[in-house]
Amino acid sequence: MPREPLERLLETVSDEELESLRDAILREEGRRRSQYRLIVKEPHPPLVPEKDQDSDSAVTRWAKLLTWLAKDAKIPRADGKRGVSIRVAFSGSRPDGQAVGILLQDALVEAGLLIGRMPEWVDATATEVRAAEESSVQIELWDRPVYDPVWE
Repeated sequence: MPREPLERLLETVSDEELESLRDAILREEGRRRSQYRLIVKEPHPPLVPEKDQDSDSAVTRWAKLLTWLAKDAKIPRADGKRGVSIRVAFSGSRPDGQAVGILLQDALVEAGLLIGRMPEWVDATATEVRAAEESSVQIELWDRPVYDPVWE
């Protein structure tokens, strides 16, 4: 049986469906690669900077905590591209998922668990925020393979 060209198969697929498929593939890739998990239960630093506090101070507090937890869990510093998944469970008011994701990614960079927040250093960033009885933050990291083309 002849195979259909990929372009024809993708004609009826929406952008949202493609994004969802990409996210699912990246999550599955993360499960298959070396994976590191940090779970931070309350009490933890605020996920939203307080009114009299700047965001750099909140990032630094999170970075110090994540550095300590990573050392305790024997998670190595990043030496290449990593995928990141962040799950935030909250018991109080709902935090802004995008702001929390940025704050925690900046803290991961400051802690040395990510090299940077640019696409060449981080992939598959996903932040999930959901209500729960107890507040917690779960961060999963996995190393991305380095593509090294062989030139002939």
